[in-house]
Amino acid sequence: MKEIIFDIGGVLLNWNPDVFLKKYFAGNEERLKKIVFLSDEWKMLDLGNANVNEVRALVLKHHPNDIKAINFIFDHFEEEMLQPIDDTVKAVKALKKAGYKLYILSNIHQDLFHKRAHDYHEIFSLFSGAVLSGEEHCLKPDPAIYHILFKRYNLTPSNCLFIDDSPANIETARKLGMEGIVRKEQQNLIAALKTMGIHL
Repeated sequence: MKEIIFDIGGVLLNWNPDVFLKKYFAGNEERLKKIVFLSDEWKMLDLGNANVNEVRALVLKHHPNDIKAINFIFDHFEEEMLQPIDDTVKAVKALKKAGYKLYILSNIHQDLFHKRAHDYHEIFSLFSGAVLSGEEHCLKPDPAIYHILFKRYNLTPSNCLFIDDSPANIETARKLGMEGIVRKEQQNLIAALKTMGIHL
């Protein structure tokens, strides 16, 4: 394997709405998760069909009894959740040093991506390219977005290893000829990479 492909949320950056919502809205976290992060409006964000402010406005419109909570969530979710995962950062640096080419394939709005890429330039500068759902208007695990990645960067699936926290996304990757690692919390990613034959 020559190319290593990373998801962002839950792999490169933290993404755990359950922990975030429980911290501030204990007892109401499941309902708020459905209202915001599992909503059709949020899917519009990931597809690039609306920006963060537009999605906030739509969610507020549809849930006028939760204005305070919704505004708090939109004001704080980026700083609370989208922080680098130290274990993954170590793996990214080790892979880059070892000569592997690194890419990103993620369901994320382009504005969120570019903000985080700016804030954590040292990490994101190690990647040779990225395919984002918000720019392609296509979500994993749809095979179409994987094919965009292969074509854009001239990648051969059998030379690629994909790391994602969604088993469904890894399943699609394997069907397309890639190797895959399902990223889990408390996982030693460097050790997991070595078991896949990655030399670090």
